[in-house]
Amino acid sequence: MHIVKDLHDIEKDIINWRRELHKRAEIGLILPLTEEYLKKELEKMQIDYTLYQECSGISAVIGKKNKKVVGLRADIDATAIKEATNLEFSSQTDAMHSCGHDAHAAMLLGVAKILKKHEDKLKGQVKIIFQPGEEYDKGAKVLVEQGILENPKIDIMFAQHILLAPNIKSGMIAIKNNQIMASADDFYIKVIGKGGHASEPQNCVDPIIMATQVITNIYQMMSREISPLDSVSLSIVNVKSEQPSKVVYNIIPNYVEIIASVRCLDNKMRDYINKRVEEITKSTVEGLRGKYEYQYNYNYPALVNNEFTTNLLRESTKKILGEEFILNLSKPVMASEDTAFYFEKIPGTYYGITVGDLNNKNYYPVHHPQMIIDESSLINGVAVMLQATIDYLNK
Repeated sequence: MHIVKDLHDIEKDIINWRRELHKRAEIGLILPLTEEYLKKELEKMQIDYTLYQECSGISAVIGKKNKKVVGLRADIDATAIKEATNLEFSSQTDAMHSCGHDAHAAMLLGVAKILKKHEDKLKGQVKIIFQPGEEYDKGAKVLVEQGILENPKIDIMFAQHILLAPNIKSGMIAIKNNQIMASADDFYIKVIGKGGHASEPQNCVDPIIMATQVITNIYQMMSREISPLDSVSLSIVNVKSEQPSKVVYNIIPNYVEIIASVRCLDNKMRDYINKRVEEITKSTVEGLRGKYEYQYNYNYPALVNNEFTTNLLRESTKKILGEEFILNLSKPVMASEDTAFYFEKIPGTYYGITVGDLNNKNYYPVHHPQMIIDESSLINGVAVMLQATIDYLNK
């Protein structure tokens, strides 16, 4: 396969695809504008595709020899941010591709076009996946439940994400073994007391006193029971008491609600946090004559890269771009990503491609209304995904 020559031929296509998708930014699982555009582009490439119920997911299989199957995933949804870039291709909707999913989809279209051109030479099959709902709706989980990893069964998977960072040139491929991103869970506690007049606290069961004790005890548990070597972040993000529409200053409320965010690099820690938070809440509240309601929501698992696929990706990057384009990451981040739902089932690697230096005044971080990217770097993302796919199929 003449990868380098083919990449040069489609570089303008990749940028155009990205800009057209950028205009059509949509939020969630149902993305009619985005889905229609992707379908038309796949049809131009003469690639048959599969659609899914209850979401705008699209998959397509390229290759005729069902020996090995590589999955390639791009997320396609946007964020609930009003764009403020003044680009000529700014979003024409109330959403914005401020996390680069337009670029991810464009790079995957580029990969698909080249693979389709050389389909008869592939020593296996490639299943490309355009996935909605990454930002808010666990789109990967929705597609896994609908069987996207089957028929044909995917053996390994690659997924990439744009990255803006200070003092890093564009086009670098950021790679890390093992843990790369944290889980993202939340919990809800309702501390229930007995309200009454503030002048007669002896006749009340004060939920504010109980809630403050619960919060203090949870944070104490975090500092005394969790090893500093176990990366866990627990943050109480909202505390709200019962109040009428007009705030009053002489009433003890009936209840207080507590909402928290929990992030863990080790999925086993999620169960421990869940168990201990409820135990602490129960003993604290009931010891002060109150009641409680508790709910822990398991959302996105921790994202862990497979050693084999990550080493393969590193070697493929070295082969197609050169070792100077490899950025070996030393630490994971506490953000989360729903690619983890795929990697719970199959081995895979999630990696980054740098698209702007944040020390340059023109660049802003992801999820910023003025976020832009260096589009010339996208060709490197296509090159690495292609090379890793071919190298795996040829092994």
